[in-house]
Amino acid sequence: MMDSFSNTALARLFSSFALLILFSFLAACAGGGASDNASSDEAAPASVEPEESAGQHNILLIIADDLAYDHYGFAGHPVLKTPFIDSLAAQSVRFPAAYVSSSCRPTYATLLTGLPEHLHAVTYLNGPSLGDFPTVADRLLSVGYSTFQAGKFWEGSPDFRGFTDNVPFNSDFGNLSIGRTSIDPIFDFMEETSSPWFVWFSPQMPHSPHNAPDNFLAMYEKMGLDSAAVEYFAMVSWFDAVVGTLLQGAEDNTVVIFLADNGFIQSELPELQGPRSKASSYEHGIRTQLLIRHPKYDSILRAELSSAVDVTATILSIAGADYSDLSGIDLLAAVPPDTPAFGSRSSLGLESPSGVLLERWARVGEWKLVDVENRDDRLHNLASDPEENVNLVDNAEYSSMQENLKDVLETLWLEY
Repeated sequence: MMDSFSNTALARLFSSFALLILFSFLAACAGGGASDNASSDEAAPASVEPEESAGQHNILLIIADDLAYDHYGFAGHPVLKTPFIDSLAAQSVRFPAAYVSSSCRPTYATLLTGLPEHLHAVTYLNGPSLGDFPTVADRLLSVGYSTFQAGKFWEGSPDFRGFTDNVPFNSDFGNLSIGRTSIDPIFDFMEETSSPWFVWFSPQMPHSPHNAPDNFLAMYEKMGLDSAAVEYFAMVSWFDAVVGTLLQGAEDNTVVIFLADNGFIQSELPELQGPRSKASSYEHGIRTQLLIRHPKYDSILRAELSSAVDVTATILSIAGADYSDLSGIDLLAAVPPDTPAFGSRSSLGLESPSGVLLERWARVGEWKLVDVENRDDRLHNLASDPEENVNLVDNAEYSSMQENLKDVLETLWLEY
C-alpha cells in the first residue's frame, strides 16, 4: 500500500515524537524566524572553526521533491506544520538563500557531479543522459565510504554512478515508494555498514501523487482551505514525519544535509504547480532552504548565497575527498570578516523541452537579473519586492545595476 508506513517505521515515528520536547527548546534558542529573506541585519556570516577531526562522519543527504523555501514552520508559514524539519533547522547551519534548478533532474545532476547545469548539460527532464563525470559517490568511494542511493534518480542505475548499494528500481524514475511505504532499507544499510557511509535519500515527497494518509489530511481539512491545498499541505507534513523517523534512527555523529530539488506553490488544480514556482526562474522555483547539521558546528543563520554546487563541495570536504576541480565551496569553512552578506550567483534558468536556452539568472546582493532569450529581461530588488512583482528593467534609474548584473552573469558563466 502507498498510504502508510510499515509497522517498524511507525514505531520509530512514535518514538521520535518524544524528542520534540527537547527540540522545541532548541528551536527557541535558534530563533527560527518569520522571514526567509535573509539579510546582513539578521545574521552575519558565521565564522566557525571545526574541532580536530576524530574520524570520518557519516553523511545523510535528504532531498525534498517539490517544496517551497517558505513552506516550513520555522520559515514562518502560517499553516504548515513541520515540527521535525523545524527541529533540524534549530540544530543546523542554515542557508535561507540557497539556489537550485527549477526542476528535479538538473538539480540531481548538479548534486551528483558538483557541476552547474551549463557544464553537465542536464538541463531539462527528458534530455540526454548525464555524461561520464566523476560523481560525489565516486569521490567518496576513493576515501573509504560506502554509498547508498534511495529514491528518485534519473541518470541510469546508481550502480554505474558510484553507489555501492541502492534500493532496487521499480520504474525509470527510481524507487518511488521509498518513504511512502517504508524507509527500513536505509536503516538496514546504516546498521550493516561498518565503514563511514553516505546516504542519498530523494523520496518523491511531497511531490505528487498527493495521497497522504487521513491523519495528515485531518490536520488541514478544518482550516477552510481548498482541497488541492489540503492535499499538498498534508503531503508536506507526511514528508516531515518521514524525515523525523529517519533522523531519529541516525547516529548522533551523522552529518545531515537537507534541501529541496526545486520550489513549489500549489495551484488551484490538484497536484499542479502555480506559474511562478516549479519550472520557473522566480524565487519560488529556484530557491530552497539549505540545512547542515554537523556535530562540530553550532546552529546559526548564514546570510550569504549558496547553491547546489556548494552542497557537493561541502559533502566532499566533510569526508576529506578531493574537490579541487569543482567550483563549489565548503559552506562550513570559516568566512572572512569582510565577506559581503550576499555574494553573487548565476545559473541556468528555464529550458525548453528541446534543450534550447530560454533563461539565465544572476543575483548580486538583493538584486536579481533574469536574462531571457527573445523576450524582455527581468530586474528585481528582492528586499523591497520579494515576490518579484515589479520589473525594473526599463527604469532608467537602475540601468547601471542592470549592466553590472549582466557583466556578473557573463563572468560567472565563463568561470563557473
